[in-house]
Amino acid sequence: MALGSALSNGYLGSTLPQYFLFFVVVGVGAILGRSLSYLYRRRLERAVEATETEVDDIIAHALGGPVVLLGVISGVAVGRRFLTPVEPLASILGVGVDIPIVVALAWIAVRLTDGLIETYMLEYADRTESKLDDELVPIVSRVTNIAIVTTAGIVIMDTVGYDVTAIVASLGVGGIAIAFASRKTMADIFGGAHILTTKPFLVDDVVDIDGTTGTVEEVGLRTTRLRDFDGRTITLPNSTIANAEITNITSEASRRITTFIRLSYNTTPAEMESALDLIEATTNGVDGVDPERTGAWFWEYGDVGMKIRLEYYIDDLSRWKAVKNGVNHDIQRAFDDADLEMAVPPRPFVDTKAT
Repeated sequence: MALGSALSNGYLGSTLPQYFLFFVVVGVGAILGRSLSYLYRRRLERAVEATETEVDDIIAHALGGPVVLLGVISGVAVGRRFLTPVEPLASILGVGVDIPIVVALAWIAVRLTDGLIETYMLEYADRTESKLDDELVPIVSRVTNIAIVTTAGIVIMDTVGYDVTAIVASLGVGGIAIAFASRKTMADIFGGAHILTTKPFLVDDVVDIDGTTGTVEEVGLRTTRLRDFDGRTITLPNSTIANAEITNITSEASRRITTFIRLSYNTTPAEMESALDLIEATTNGVDGVDPERTGAWFWEYGDVGMKIRLEYYIDDLSRWKAVKNGVNHDIQRAFDDADLEMAVPPRPFVDTKAT
C-alpha cells in the first residue's frame, strides 16, 4: 500500500519512476562524459600534437579534465526534465546545474591560462639571462588563478542567493586595508617589475647602486642580493634600486684607472719630463693595457709633493686587478732604477677606509 502511494504521489512532487529516469539519465551523462574524455585523449590530443601551433595543444589540454564533469552536468540538465519537483527540490536542482557549470568553466579557464603562461611566458623567461622573470612567472600564474577562482566563487554565491554587492564591498574595504598595510612590500614588488622591464643589470654583473658596489648574485621578487669585493652579502630592496642611480660597471667596454704619483719637490724639470715619459712607457708595457689611451700629466703641486696624474685603460675586465697590480709594481721598479724619488708623507699614514 505504501509502495503504491509512493509510486502515485511521489516525494517532493516527483514519483519514484521519475526519480529512476532522472538518475538513469545522469548516469548516462557521466558514462558519456567519461567515454568522450577517453576518446578525446586518444584521438583529439594526438591530432593537435601533430600540428605546428601550440595554441590548439593548450586548448585541448584545458578541455581534457572538465569533459567528464560537463557530461554529468548535461545529464542533470536533461534528467530534471523528467521530474516535477516542488520547493526546495526545484531550487536545489537549479543550483545543482548552475554551480557545476561555473566550476567547469573556472576549471577550464585555470587550465587554459596556466597553459598559456607556461608556454609563452616561461619560454620567454628561459631565453633571458635575468632570474627575476623566472620567479615572476609562477607569481603571475598564481595571481591569475586566484582571480579566476574568486570570480567563480562570487558567481556561485550569487547563484545560491547571497548578496554579492555587500560581499564585494567588504572585499574592497579589506583590500584597501591590506594594500595600505603592505604598501612597502608592493613597492618592492613593483620595483622588481621595473628591474625586469628596464633590465639595468643582469645576474653576475658588477654594479654600483648609489655607492654600493658588488656583483649581482640574485634578483628576487622583493630584494636584490649583491656580493661586494670583500665577500660580504648586501641585500637591497627593489624599491630602493628603482629610485637609485645605477652604474653597470660590467657594461664598460674597458675600465679606466686613475692613479696619482707624488714626486719630491727636489725633482728637477728635466727629471719631471723624464718621469712622465717613463710612466707612460712602463704602463704601456704591461699586458692588458690599451697603449692608445694612456696618458701622464704633471697635475698639481700638493702638500706632500708634486702630483702626477696617470690614466690608462684595461680592455680585459676579467684581469683588471692583476693588470693594475702589474702597472704599480713596474712603475715602482722603473722609478727605483731611474733614481727618481717619490714623495713621502711627513708621518706614517694608514688608510683605514674599507673599499
